[in-house]
Amino acid sequence: MERTRIALCVSVAVLLLGAPGCSLQSLKDSNKRLKESNDRLVTENNRLESELATLEQRWAGQPSTPEAPTTIVASDPGKKLDSRDLLLGDDGVSVEETSQGIRVRIADRVFFQLGQAKLSKQGQQILDRVARLVNDHPDQLVRVDGHTDDTPIRKVRNLYPTNWELSSARACVVVRYLVDRGTVDVNRIFPAGFSYYRPVARGRTVSARKQNRRVEIMILNERTDAAL
Repeated sequence: MERTRIALCVSVAVLLLGAPGCSLQSLKDSNKRLKESNDRLVTENNRLESELATLEQRWAGQPSTPEAPTTIVASDPGKKLDSRDLLLGDDGVSVEETSQGIRVRIADRVFFQLGQAKLSKQGQQILDRVARLVNDHPDQLVRVDGHTDDTPIRKVRNLYPTNWELSSARACVVVRYLVDRGTVDVNRIFPAGFSYYRPVARGRTVSARKQNRRVEIMILNERTDAAL
């Protein structure tokens, strides 16, 4: 009995002495894993910062490499406007030839925050490129169309009682920028607001409403001398 009691005491002592060693090893392992995770995060952060710098150069209209310029090569003077000249390569921008002329369709999120008519930095950079191209074809009229979704105005009702006012205000902001900053001739450009009455997507889903909120810049087939 006495021997059994002594053996139990020795076993407990061994366990107590070994416990701190196990705990220390566990901490070392955890520290190693955290260090490896931190190294991966640093590497990923460096990669993202590099991508961000490239994107910032792109939005500024500067080529990120000599082989990949983002500026638009305009058509020869007098040449009929071609939609290929308007391939801006920006997310949220599409170009299409219609019976009226060439339509540049730009999602409202590129230009404006929801329910607002203040032009974004990204929108200004896109309009700078559009203005340069438009000015290379001085004989064609330009109409800027504002479109909203069917969501009623609530938060900014004091500024825009209905979607008529909001769509018109957005079109006017784009026109004013193209005239003031893009030096587009004021006699050949005009705004139009269509509220939500010309949707490109039917239904009241989030996706449909997102597509319907847009600005369209129409470079019309109609010539300025015909409008005088």
